[in-house]
Amino acid sequence: MAKPIQLYNNMLRKKVPFSPLKEGKVLFYSCGPTTYDFLHVGNARALVVGDLFHRVFDSMGYDVTFVRNFTDVDDKIIEKANELGVDPLEHSDRFIKECQKDMESLGMKEASFTPKVSETMDEIIEMIQTLIRKEKAYVLEGEVFFDVPSFKEYGKLSKKKLDELQHGRRVQVDKRKKSGADFVLWKPAKEGEPSWDSPWGKGRPGWHIECSAMAKKYLGETIDLHHGGVDLMFPHHENEIAQSECANGCEFSQNWCHNEFLNFGLEKMSKSLGNVITIRSFVESFGGEVLRHVLSSVHYRSKMDWSQEVIEKAISEMERIHIFVQNMQETVESEKVIENEEQLVEVTTLLNKMKKELSDDFNIPGALSSLFSLIRMINREYFGAKKEGDKIPLDKSLRSKVFEVIAFLEKSTGLVYESPESILSKLKSAKKSLSGTTDLNEEEIEELVKERIKARHEKDWAKSDLIRDELKSKGIVLRDNPDGTVSWTFK
Repeated sequence: MAKPIQLYNNMLRKKVPFSPLKEGKVLFYSCGPTTYDFLHVGNARALVVGDLFHRVFDSMGYDVTFVRNFTDVDDKIIEKANELGVDPLEHSDRFIKECQKDMESLGMKEASFTPKVSETMDEIIEMIQTLIRKEKAYVLEGEVFFDVPSFKEYGKLSKKKLDELQHGRRVQVDKRKKSGADFVLWKPAKEGEPSWDSPWGKGRPGWHIECSAMAKKYLGETIDLHHGGVDLMFPHHENEIAQSECANGCEFSQNWCHNEFLNFGLEKMSKSLGNVITIRSFVESFGGEVLRHVLSSVHYRSKMDWSQEVIEKAISEMERIHIFVQNMQETVESEKVIENEEQLVEVTTLLNKMKKELSDDFNIPGALSSLFSLIRMINREYFGAKKEGDKIPLDKSLRSKVFEVIAFLEKSTGLVYESPESILSKLKSAKKSLSGTTDLNEEEIEELVKERIKARHEKDWAKSDLIRDELKSKGIVLRDNPDGTVSWTFK
């Protein structure tokens, strides 16, 4: 049986128990990217949050149907393609593939369906026809508009009142429209743009109708959860609600969840502001695992400030987790029965706390706090005096329960990885990228570390300090461990 989950429903502006239409099943739609260029790390936050929801529902025993779309028909795509002199659909298809590479680097769980607008045209046209028939939309010279005042509940998600909305601040309001709030459902064809046949002539859909049609096609008329960035709440999600509920005659989504912005300095990260770091460039320097951890380190409903400090913190936490996983993989089952049952009880309690935190509005920071409590306990009791190559014996039940924790977090958060050696190696490279380059390669560093160990054994403290200072000047930090070994990392 699926475990209870609480989530913050933005329609109600409060946390509520999640109650799906069908017990144990989740119909979940997340607004995907518009594929006209490489995605930036601000886009990555929405992708990782959607993936987190998917993972947590799955880990808590729900059967999830998850739809995340690709917007491949859009003004931005057409503008970019025309600049480059290429076909807009071919341009978009190229960046869908690039986006998929980025999502793979972030360790994202595969969605159930990833529809494209260009492949959903029949459903889009059918929904527009329904809106016209129900007198919720009207045609003007081959263009179709949604009649916003005809939907009396318009503004119920964003809490904006129709008569208070300011329209036309960026562009002049179309005087042909019945109301300044009316938005386009279908645009007439223009030269150099992709177009499709319709009852109103050749053209293409407006942005908002696309998601309504894709959600209905793959999930039905009413869904359990709709997610997107907070910037989509108005007008995009508000317009989705209006057209979907008018066309289908029922509630569109039972729950609405929105992730906050990723801030670069004091401003939202966006291409229009020019403060962009692409996912691809970050991954090339630090790895997708680090980016995922950075984006998961703050609750999804909290604004996140981008800085070197948050990257350093993520790397440090990842090191701590995966050194622990590595140590656990080197343990063996003890032939003796556990002498301290309290340890098993404590690990079980911490695992339950992790599940409770993730079930409480997807609280990863809370779950990680419990993980670090577990790591402190096991390190203190078993790994404090561990020497390299030691096989520490752990009671079978305790060992099994700790691995249950590791497996649960791997599945539910995507922040723990099966191969700690590979992750630790990547983290070492990430630290090197963060601190800047050094003129020493890893073999030369290891050789100097060996020389320093030898000097310490021979009580040649002056030489030992000299080597340490030389490495430090080149961005290498040494750590003398309690067991006599020495480890190093980039500053």
